[in-house]
Amino acid sequence: MNKYKFFTAATAVTIAAVGVSAPASAASGHPFTDVGPNYEEAVSFLYEIGIINGISATKFGTSQSLTRGDAAVILANAIGVDTENAPDAGFKDLNSRVKGSVNALAEIGVISGVTKTEFKPNDTLSRGAMAKFLVLGFELQGYEIETPFTDAGGVFAPYIEALYGTEITSGKTPTSYGTHLNITRGEFANLLDKTFTFMIDNSYSPAIESAKVTSTTSTQIVFTEAVPAEYKPREVADFFYFTVKLEDGSETDLEPTLATLSADRKTLTIQHKNYNLDGKKGVLLIDDWENTIEAPFNYEQTEITTSYNLPNEKYDYTKLPGTVGTAV
Repeated sequence: MNKYKFFTAATAVTIAAVGVSAPASAASGHPFTDVGPNYEEAVSFLYEIGIINGISATKFGTSQSLTRGDAAVILANAIGVDTENAPDAGFKDLNSRVKGSVNALAEIGVISGVTKTEFKPNDTLSRGAMAKFLVLGFELQGYEIETPFTDAGGVFAPYIEALYGTEITSGKTPTSYGTHLNITRGEFANLLDKTFTFMIDNSYSPAIESAKVTSTTSTQIVFTEAVPAEYKPREVADFFYFTVKLEDGSETDLEPTLATLSADRKTLTIQHKNYNLDGKKGVLLIDDWENTIEAPFNYEQTEITTSYNLPNEKYDYTKLPGTVGTAV
């Protein structure tokens, strides 16, 4: 199986950020009083990184069934989709809290409605549907292996097999997945937490060997290993956060306008024509979520010396090539 299985650039950045945000100890990482030991670590982690909220200021609703609308909001937060600009999916039963998330997930094919015009956001989510949400959301297709579950058939079978193959789930019992049972908010938190762990452990993250600002509008980044073929140049650039820090201490975020990879896929060149370094001195900071690489630059205007600045001297023009005469 390909360790570097492709998933969206937005998800990749989210995973990278999560990888360094994960607390060493998740104890007391949330304000909820109804989260037991079996869910403490997952709820704390997901709450601290802004993926989940409670049903009130002090209740997470651990044992309550998860609704389709809440599942959409949580998953949209988890994979970082654009919930503000997604086109309307055509569902007429969405409230303002869930609409952006549902539209965004429908646009990329992660979720669908009960009918063409109804999403049923207040209906409960089954464990089978949850498997489909996670597998499509995190692009886990290809990890399917045969399960021992006697109830893992039908349309949800491949998604359950993928969660089993990644060891994100082991089922309700050794022989039952509980496909048609409602999933609780606590169970979903645990499975989402395990999904993040799997992605962190198995996702591709480019390691920088060196970086150099090569012109006022371009920078080259050399990696320790060739970028896998399934990643496009722009997707590789999206792994990084670029900041220009000038000599006076001011900082500006830099967004690449174009990205290209060398033939050996070890050198990424980014163009930043939207931010020209001409006349500036400082350092380009390249943050890969674990380390910050510094690429210094100096494009300050230098004083140009002209002939008017030269001392008044006499020259023997007879010694110049192609000239005849006598020095005066």
